[in-house]
Amino acid sequence: MPKPDAPLDLPTRADAGEPDPGVIIDPSQDGGRAQDPAPASRLPDAAVTPLVHFYRAEIGRGDVWRQRMDATTNWAIGTTAALVSVAFSRPDIPHVIIPLGGLIVLLLLCIEGRRYRFYDVWRQRTRLIEAHFIVPQLRDQRPTIPAWREHLAADLLRPAYKLSFMRATGSRLRRNYIWIFLLLLLCWIARIAAIVSEAGDVKVVFAGAHISARDLYGGIGYGPVPGWAMLGLTGAFYGGLGLWIWWSGRSPDPDAMVYARAGSEGPSPWLS
Repeated sequence: MPKPDAPLDLPTRADAGEPDPGVIIDPSQDGGRAQDPAPASRLPDAAVTPLVHFYRAEIGRGDVWRQRMDATTNWAIGTTAALVSVAFSRPDIPHVIIPLGGLIVLLLLCIEGRRYRFYDVWRQRTRLIEAHFIVPQLRDQRPTIPAWREHLAADLLRPAYKLSFMRATGSRLRRNYIWIFLLLLLCWIARIAAIVSEAGDVKVVFAGAHISARDLYGGIGYGPVPGWAMLGLTGAFYGGLGLWIWWSGRSPDPDAMVYARAGSEGPSPWLS
């Protein structure tokens, strides 16, 4: 019988033929079995259930803000449809109503960019959990970034936007709003052509009336604003949109921390 102060000679995991969880086994010596991650990289079993519920809550938050973004896009589409309908409803409606409506669409773009910044906060958190908790579980390997829990905890303690306002609005402009602005431009040109036609009606234009570029230029001006000023403002506006799209596409990817060494080349297009 052992002495009271002597350590008990209990069987160890090594005696039972089981590997020590803190030791990474060489696949060449272990028959090709996957490496067992160190305890520090494991998530305690008691924390798995709260993390799953937290993941579901973040998915719900992101879904709510995604719906708000879709609502803003619907407002922009509805505004464009109303403007075009009013502009072509009567021959005496001036063409300037369409560029002024474009400013309303620009305001809606800014609102959607702000909402996209909020949505991206929840998206980044869920992607962090998916890339560094769910994927290692599926692949039976250690997390690609062992400190992912520290990153998530720091973000919960001090929440911060992951996207700048310019990049967020540029992303929405590149994917959705540029088509609305191009539609407004085409409708504006068609409205000017209808005004300079003999009857002042768009039906004359669609019937094949010959309208020269000089006639179009002569009809661009409105009231005290000459044609060259209106044309210059329109060119500057659409040129600024093009630069905005180009700059936002070249800015650094905020998902670098999420996708680094995660076996992915980057975010999927549908995520934005």
